[in-house]
Amino acid sequence: MSQSDRQQIIFCFILAITALAVAMGIGRFAFTPILPLIIQEGTVHLAQTAWLSSSNYIGYLVGALSLLKSNRHPLFIMLGLTLVTLTTWLASLSGFGWLLVLRFLAGVASAWVLVSISAFAINWLKSRQVASSGLIYTGVGIGITLTGLICSYFIIQSVTVNAAVQSSLSPLSSRLWQYLGVIALLATLLVTFLLAKINSQFATTAAAKANPTHTKANHTSSSIPPPAKLKLANVLTAYGLFGFGYILPATFLPQIAKQWLSGQSYLLIWPFFGLAAALSVVLSQGLQRRYNNFSLLGVWRVSQIIMAVGTLLPALWQSLAGLMLSALMVGGTFMVVTMAGLQVAASQVTHYPKYNLSALMTASFAFGQLIGPLAALVATGNNIWLALLPVSAIVLLIGVALLWRPYQHQQSSSHV
Repeated sequence: MSQSDRQQIIFCFILAITALAVAMGIGRFAFTPILPLIIQEGTVHLAQTAWLSSSNYIGYLVGALSLLKSNRHPLFIMLGLTLVTLTTWLASLSGFGWLLVLRFLAGVASAWVLVSISAFAINWLKSRQVASSGLIYTGVGIGITLTGLICSYFIIQSVTVNAAVQSSLSPLSSRLWQYLGVIALLATLLVTFLLAKINSQFATTAAAKANPTHTKANHTSSSIPPPAKLKLANVLTAYGLFGFGYILPATFLPQIAKQWLSGQSYLLIWPFFGLAAALSVVLSQGLQRRYNNFSLLGVWRVSQIIMAVGTLLPALWQSLAGLMLSALMVGGTFMVVTMAGLQVAASQVTHYPKYNLSALMTASFAFGQLIGPLAALVATGNNIWLALLPVSAIVLLIGVALLWRPYQHQQSSSHV
């Protein structure tokens, strides 16, 4: 491999990781560490935050559905990042009504980036025979961690500022949205630069796939047989149930921690969640390289069982240790399940050529996660988590059951 090829691959990894860090860490999940603050400031009430979450997830569903038949991946990467930047900064100026609109648009934008990066960067890297292409998904955990640390830093700093100075400043949540908007803008400029560097190379992907030498190299480098045809309905439903099951801790874990813990210790939860997500992707990639027969479906099943236990844990153990362990078990598996699910879908492209399977999986996921906050709306009282978290855990286990025998062998009927 030439020096130029290595440079292009590095550029692609930086591009993808940065784009996912902005789209998911800020566009999707910055709301989570800011949530306890906006409730404390009285900007919104707990029931209203469920509406804001649902608005974001409806946008995520719409964004995924809008790309079902699109292959203009670089365009939607840039549109998505630009929209994330605008909606993040404008959130600092908005009341509840406008926040509903902005969270919807941020959901659309983050789905555009995730689907487009999954299709663009993964295929680009695989066309150059990069075995660890899934490492791009560390961007989600990195974005969550950095956003959590930034929010925690400013919340802690605000405690030390005297009341007179504090009253002269805009609300801390507004300032946080502005800071994150500036970070998103700088990251978007970086992605624009890198995309211009490698975009011209993407056109060679089709030629590389058609190259007989390339095909032969792929055939001889692996003893893994071609994937059997999966029952698409099972896989889509399981991925949707994953969306429902993980979303309550992924949205409300810092708020749950603030409710149950004293002092500022709840600020540890979200950065730890993101760090676990980033490291889990690295670990899972290493295991897959070492154990070639370690199936993606097996990874998905085991990870979702661990997630179910982590989701249930705060309902049983209301302490810092219990919440940190929950953050580790949910944060350390949700990106592994996301990555495994999207790669399972990618392995089925030849069986379902009429579909953008990344978009279809993301749409199913978005529909599932939309129901989670709506469930929070119908539950009332200070201990709603004691009822809702066990339900989430059960839903995750039902998803695992659907994955246990999900496939037909290729010689069997083609009906799904």
